[in-house]
Amino acid sequence: MEATHMVRGVGFVADEPLIEAARYNRRVAIRRVIEASWPAIPSFRDVMQMPDGTNLDGTPVAAVHGDADFGNQGAQRQTYEVLSFCNELLRYELPLHPYHRRLYAWALAFPVGGLDTFVVASNNFGRLRRVWPTAVILPRSLADRLDVPFAQEGGLEDYLEQLANSASSVRDWDHSLVSHPSPAAFPRPFRPPSYRLRLMADSAVLERRAYLAPAWASGLTRAPMHFNLSRWLPKTPTWWVDNLPVIETPFAVSYVASALLNDTNAAWSFVYDELHSFVLAAWVYALHHDGIFARMSAEQLEAFNSLGTNGLESEEDGDVRRDTFHKMCQAHHVFPWGDITEGVRRRDATTQEARQVYVKVDESSQYGFVLRHPCRGFEWKPDPGFVPPPDPAGPSGRGFPLVRRRGGEASSAWRNRRRSRSPSPTRRVVARRAEGSSSQAKRFVRTVAVEPTWASAWARGRVAGLFGEARVAHFDDRHVPAGAVTGALAVAWANQLESLKAVLRSAHGKPASEAIPIFVRGIASAGQVAALFHTFARELALAPEAPMGSDNPDRVDVEALLAADPPPEVVGDMPSPGGTAGMSSGDVRE
Repeated sequence: MEATHMVRGVGFVADEPLIEAARYNRRVAIRRVIEASWPAIPSFRDVMQMPDGTNLDGTPVAAVHGDADFGNQGAQRQTYEVLSFCNELLRYELPLHPYHRRLYAWALAFPVGGLDTFVVASNNFGRLRRVWPTAVILPRSLADRLDVPFAQEGGLEDYLEQLANSASSVRDWDHSLVSHPSPAAFPRPFRPPSYRLRLMADSAVLERRAYLAPAWASGLTRAPMHFNLSRWLPKTPTWWVDNLPVIETPFAVSYVASALLNDTNAAWSFVYDELHSFVLAAWVYALHHDGIFARMSAEQLEAFNSLGTNGLESEEDGDVRRDTFHKMCQAHHVFPWGDITEGVRRRDATTQEARQVYVKVDESSQYGFVLRHPCRGFEWKPDPGFVPPPDPAGPSGRGFPLVRRRGGEASSAWRNRRRSRSPSPTRRVVARRAEGSSSQAKRFVRTVAVEPTWASAWARGRVAGLFGEARVAHFDDRHVPAGAVTGALAVAWANQLESLKAVLRSAHGKPASEAIPIFVRGIASAGQVAALFHTFARELALAPEAPMGSDNPDRVDVEALLAADPPPEVVGDMPSPGGTAGMSSGDVRE
């Protein structure tokens, strides 16, 4: 069949030709099943053989159209899907539901090679039945006001009635901010994400998408990139970021997606209610089952508090999840996001601070979980059995993962990107006059390699985890002599070690009452990152014009650095137990 009319540039077929095609293809499908001796679809009820006036409202879709996963892949599964789709069209009768017309419009817009258009539309209908295995048939009076004639599960009639009434009105919305949710009318709003849907290719899951894709649009998600999805789907709110936990599309989108194309439609209130509820459940679920603690924005946490968590008790282990949620909110404010260098699953692209961190659930701890690696400001416990994942900055140590070339040679993607985006290292020309020269002064020129402060995003993230983002940000746009950063870090570390040795030597031969305070002073001073950064910044500012301790700027000679005598002011940089000697007021870290 060809399109009989156009809607928003997409071809549609009228109801009468589609019903006639359903009758014809039903007969063909039944004949193929008989000729091939295939078994009948379990629980399939042929609507053409039902008594007149049979009411199917509230009946499971699988009890009418059969099992969507029955049959082998290939001709048998395609025949069963065509038979079920014909059964659905004949069940609904004229006029057809907009969802039925949309299924065939997708098949016209995105044909599949070697398959008839009716087969493609039937396959899209089968995807919905697989995504919603517990779907039920809605009454016709309610289905006509929704975008799909089914409910995802039983018991949603009251919710869908409120949603349909809300979709008929408009309201002013500010989609650039996280709206404050109201009590959700959706049953079980804090349900955890369905990982069965996440693993399926035809699932509709929000993850870095520009549009909210409902479950019935699963066939559309594989459309060509040049196709304008705004014809079908509402846009994702601008405040949505990909750092949030992966969640399913709010159920309201599946029922009133056409109404949500209007940004002022009142149905957006239902979308925001479910969105915040699903994010809250996924946040707690990710900690319990995946050991991942994700960072949230202040607006998102405020929305969580306004939701109310009484609905968490209806889920599995509801009391435990509710207590975990309150502890997570407390830990979120004291968690050292900018100081973590290990066990990071995702970092912020701008600040390089951690956004998602692998943690260990420990009910005996203050916040219900601990870090797997030592870090200042938060409790941690060793986990020998944990295999650390690769840092998001890249295992190559250059900021991006290794890329295998066609010949098998591994190269760094950071190196390739750096060539294309960053300017090549410049050369600084140093001109001096020779002493004792005549009127025509002799000059000699020496070139010194200059490079960006941070060799890679991976290296910058490590230094930021040690000194803090605020301190490291001052050096982002600077260029320093080659090898100056590595030399300054090595000298700062060596100076700290020498200072600690001096403190320990001062305790030699003294009684325990005097030695213990000395040891405490040394341990406390070792944790003063501000003093270490002060030494690092000073060494970087006074960096010589050639790499320290090495003739090759690409290689670091640590032995030469450690063999150098420490400067006389090393001990002066050591902070006392009650103060911060050797540090300025701006270097003190609270």
